[in-house]
Amino acid sequence: MKLDTKLCVGVTLVAAILLVPVAMYSLHLPSSGTLESTTSKANHLAPHERIAIQDISDFTIPGTGSGCECVRSGSGTLSDPFVISDWKLSASGGNGISIAWTTVHFIILNVNVSVTGAYDSVVLRNVANATIQGSSFSGGGISLYNSNINSILNNTIIASKFGILLEASNNNTISANSLDRITQVGIFVRGSHNLVENDHVTTGSYGGVNIDGTSGFGDDNRIVNNVVEGNSQYGVGMWQARNNLIKGNAVSENGVGIMLITSCTKNLVEQNIVVNNSADGILADEQSADNKITGNTVTGNGNGTTSFDLHDESLDNSWVGNIFNTRRPDTIG
Repeated sequence: MKLDTKLCVGVTLVAAILLVPVAMYSLHLPSSGTLESTTSKANHLAPHERIAIQDISDFTIPGTGSGCECVRSGSGTLSDPFVISDWKLSASGGNGISIAWTTVHFIILNVNVSVTGAYDSVVLRNVANATIQGSSFSGGGISLYNSNINSILNNTIIASKFGILLEASNNNTISANSLDRITQVGIFVRGSHNLVENDHVTTGSYGGVNIDGTSGFGDDNRIVNNVVEGNSQYGVGMWQARNNLIKGNAVSENGVGIMLITSCTKNLVEQNIVVNNSADGILADEQSADNKITGNTVTGNGNGTTSFDLHDESLDNSWVGNIFNTRRPDTIG
């Protein structure tokens, strides 16, 4: 993955973040629905060893003597999905839950996975029709590879390398998740037609939300109504991304707030609140053109000399109706 990318003049990836208190805005995570919290159900979880499923025959109930022995109910159909729920896993020698090569319908619900080492809590490979919901993960995140039409909803992920990673994965929904202390990127999307909404990504060592089109993916995604704060290098970043919507996000106390890097084009960045980021508020680099940045509130960002609320290095983007204090060049607004 190409993550070490030049940001702009005066912004380096090794710079320490300068945190400035939010003075004007109170940032709140949107409601995550009516699911019973995982904390309140933690005492009901039963221990289970690592789960590995590679065929429909591996979806088995406890006591079967074969397969995962992890399914509580269901038959794998749309109306009656397999339910893998109420388990507590500790994984040190591999991924907590690994599921591959299946399009049956299943739900991972109310599980607690703790991982040590370079592993993930949940890995889906060539999977469709999965839902990961109402669960908690620590030490390792959720990774999807070549997996489409899946949902990741209302989960808590802490202290992992990546929080949620989509690699060559399309038409997935990531919604109402809480991610904290992620060392690389909170939500990394290399795919198209994905929805990232109502998530809270905070206190990351690198980036918050990333749309990466460097391998031919990264088009037509929607990043809406998220809270992204306290990530050291950037809040929302796009590389070689096209036709994406970045709307209604609250982005504060990161390095760069929102950035369009390395040939991003035809993206719409609108109605975001971008405040008190240590570097540029919204940046379009010299290779990114034909983007529209409109109706954003962008104040208290940068130093006003080398970094600004609004910063366009290409001079070929549309900036309309934004609220700001500093800008470069003076022709954008």
